[in-house]
Amino acid sequence: MERNKLRLPALVLFGIYAVYSLALIPVYQIIASDLVLSDTLWWDLVDFGTRLFEVLGIGAAVGFLLHGIYRYTVKGCLHLYYLIAGALLFKYAASIISISVVMGYLDLTSDFSTYIIAYLIEAAEIALISLIGHKLITVLCRQNAIREKAALALGEDFAPEGEFYPFRRPFSRTNALQRTAFWGMVIVLGFRLIADLINDITFGFMYYGFSVKDIPVTILYWIILIVIPCFLAYLLSLGCIILAERKAEKEN
Repeated sequence: MERNKLRLPALVLFGIYAVYSLALIPVYQIIASDLVLSDTLWWDLVDFGTRLFEVLGIGAAVGFLLHGIYRYTVKGCLHLYYLIAGALLFKYAASIISISVVMGYLDLTSDFSTYIIAYLIEAAEIALISLIGHKLITVLCRQNAIREKAALALGEDFAPEGEFYPFRRPFSRTNALQRTAFWGMVIVLGFRLIADLINDITFGFMYYGFSVKDIPVTILYWIILIVIPCFLAYLLSLGCIILAERKAEKEN
C-alpha cells in the first residue's frame, strides 16, 4: 500500500480526533469543573459528543483498514497500521495538552496510566477486527481466485462466492466487508458496555446505590451513549470503505 494512498485515511482520522481532542475535551473539562454547568443539559450534550467522536474514530479506522485488507492484504497494510497507531497517539497526546491548557499547567509527574490503558484497549479492538477481517475477507478473495482459475481451465463460467461491491443494503450476511464492519462494531460496543458497567459498579452503585427502578434509566443511558454512537460508527465505516474504493478506482 503506497503512502500516497494514506492521504484520505489521514485526513478523516486526524480530523475526527482533532475535533475530539482540541474542541470537545477542553469544553468537557470546563463544564466538569463548573458546579453549575455540570448539572445542566450542556454536560449531557458534551458527554455524548465526546463518546460519539471517540467511537467514530474507531469506525473510520475500521472502514479504511477493511478496505486496505481487501485491496492490499493484511501484510500490505503496514503503513496504514502505523497511521492508525499515530492517530490514536495524537488523540491522547492532544487531549492531555488540551486539558493542561484549560487547567493552566502541565504536570508531567501525573499518572498517565489511564491514557495508556485506553490506548492499548483501542489498539487491541482494532487488531482483533483486523484478524476477523483477514479471516472473512482475505480467505474469501483467495478462494474466489482459485475458483476463477479452475473455471477458466475448465472453460466454465465463473460465479464468485459472495460479493464485495456494490453495497446493496445497510446490512448483509453475504458481503464480507459489511459483515466484518458489523461484528467489529459489535466488539467495540461490547468493550464499552463492559467498561461502563465496571465504572457504574465501582463509582456509581457503591456510592449512590442501585434499585430495580434504575434499570430502565441505565438501559436508556447505555442506548444513547453507547449503542447509538456504535451504530453511527458502523455507518461511517461503510462510508469510509466506499470512499476508499472510489478513490482507488480513480487512481487505477
